[in-house]
Amino acid sequence: TIPMKAMELKQKYNLDFGTETVPTDKDQMERLFKAGFDMLLDCGIFCTDTKRIVKYTEDEMWDAINNPHREFQLGTGRDAVQMRKRTVGDKKKPIVQGGPTGSPISEDVFMPVHMSYALEKEVDTIVNGVMTTVRGRPTIPGSPYEILAAKTETRLIKNAAAMAGRPGMAV
Repeated sequence: TIPMKAMELKQKYNLDFGTETVPTDKDQMERLFKAGFDMLLDCGIFCTDTKRIVKYTEDEMWDAINNPHREFQLGTGRDAVQMRKRTVGDKKKPIVQGGPTGSPISEDVFMPVHMSYALEKEVDTIVNGVMTTVRGRPTIPGSPYEILAAKTETRLIKNAAAMAGRPGMAV
C-alpha cells in the first residue's frame, strides 16, 4: 500500500525534513526525488476514469520528465483548471491545491473538512486527507477496510465538492 511504501522509502533514502516544509538541502532534494521516482515506478497511478492502476516503465518516466506536456487539464466542466508549465518569476497564477494532504481525519468530519476546502474560491483542486475509520472500523493497511475507505473517501470528497457548487473540481 502507499503509506507502507512511503515509510519504506523514507527509511531507504534517509528522508528527514525536520522543521522544513520544503527541503532546501540539495542532497535531501535529490534523495526526495529518487524516493518519489521509486514510489511512482513501484505503485503507479490510479486512473479514476478506468478504475485501474497505470504502471510506467523507468524509460517512460524519464521520457515524461525530459519531455513534459506544456499544459493539461485537471477537473471537468466549469471547474476545470489548466495546469501549465511555470518558470521562476512567472507572473501566471499557479494552481492552488488545497486539502489536508494525507492527514488522518475521522470519518465524522471527513466530508465537512473537504467541503471547507472546496468552498474556498482560491482553491483549484483538492488533495485529500485519509479516513482513520470507515463504518466505525479502523482502516488497517492491507485489509478490506483500507479499500473500502479509499472508495468512500473519493465518494465523500466528490459529494463535498458538488455540495460546494463545484462538482467538476479535480481531486
